Amino acid sequence: MSRSLLERRRRILARLPPLEEILRGSVVVRSLRCGKPSCHCAEGEGHRATYLTVTLKGGRTEQISLPEALVPVATRGVAQYHAWWAVIEKLSAINRELIRQQRPQQQSTAPRRRSARHSPRPQRP
Repeated sequence: MSRSLLERRRRILARLPPLEEILRGSVVVRSLRCGKPSCHCAEGEGHRATYLTVTLKGGRTEQISLPEALVPVATRGVAQYHAWWAVIEKLSAINRELIRQQRPQQQSTAPRRRSARHSPRPQRP
């Protein structure tokens, strides 16, 4: 195995963000109008509403209304979720390369079999 790949893998793992803070979803900001004719939103900008949106198994979507104080917490959690997935992709690429490096050793020790499909046909008399 390549020592440089193993070391690279260890460095990547050491930089992982805390797992307990990850949050799958998207932070979405919308502008809504309340419908009251006398409200400022009737003619100007709407009311700002921030949600955490998550698509669940089966296609159902869950939205959680976020108060302003929780927007940074949710945004950081979503960013850490994406950071974890980026690390998983890097680790997977390293592990694939490690498999490739081990493969020739295994192939040389195992005898090759010929497939019945590719063996020569018997000649007819």
